[in-house]
Amino acid sequence: MKTDHRLNKLEKKIELLFSKKTNAIGFGKSSIDEKKRKLLLFIESNSITKDHSNTIDGIILTNFEPTKLKKIKDDRIIGLKYPDKVLDINDLNKNNYDFVIIDDQKLDYKYLDNDSKTIFQINENITDDDADIISSFDFPLLYIETTKNLNFKEIESFFNLGKITSKFSTNYILKINTYLDKDQIQILFNLGVIGLVLDSQISEKKIINKFNDNLVNLNTDKKKSNSVPDLSSNLSSSPIEDDFDD
Repeated sequence: MKTDHRLNKLEKKIELLFSKKTNAIGFGKSSIDEKKRKLLLFIESNSITKDHSNTIDGIILTNFEPTKLKKIKDDRIIGLKYPDKVLDINDLNKNNYDFVIIDDQKLDYKYLDNDSKTIFQINENITDDDADIISSFDFPLLYIETTKNLNFKEIESFFNLGKITSKFSTNYILKINTYLDKDQIQILFNLGVIGLVLDSQISEKKIINKFNDNLVNLNTDKKKSNSVPDLSSNLSSSPIEDDFDD
């Protein structure tokens, strides 16, 4: 564990989700602060687009040339999904990418010591043994993409997701491919989901705006107390507890 770790852009976003402190008092920005999203919102894309700059938190690139990464100059969180062995992890950091989602255990070991920029994918096939091993590493959160479509119109979908989230004491970003109402998102939040990843097929302006409105109006006071991310271990080598929501 590094003894002098500064929060990267993704970690800062997570921290802000659980912080009730605001800098808006006395500075005339309360209206902006009140409209902030209570969950992170990402879209999958083949390229970095300037669209939706105010309605999403980040972009996950799904199609990229690992040997020709372009330097990131964007205020939003930019990540890569499923790199192959050709990608040099040093290029990832050198070009200012904020995180990388992996699902391949044959990748370089350096992904396990990557300043909390590596996110591991899990799905409904995860075993208890797998969960124990994954939990022993310093992933800032986990990415859930199920092999079967969860439409969240029936209790079964939430139960199936709960079978995954119950194996960990962490937070998740979840891949979805259908529009969700605020009350559906509320249940996901109660299960530890702190970010949604919209499939490229539903990343239309109208749908993104609806999601944005739902996330702004979410009631985060209902969150599970044991699902608040503790980033203190990244800030110091000392075992200091740091709850964002105390």
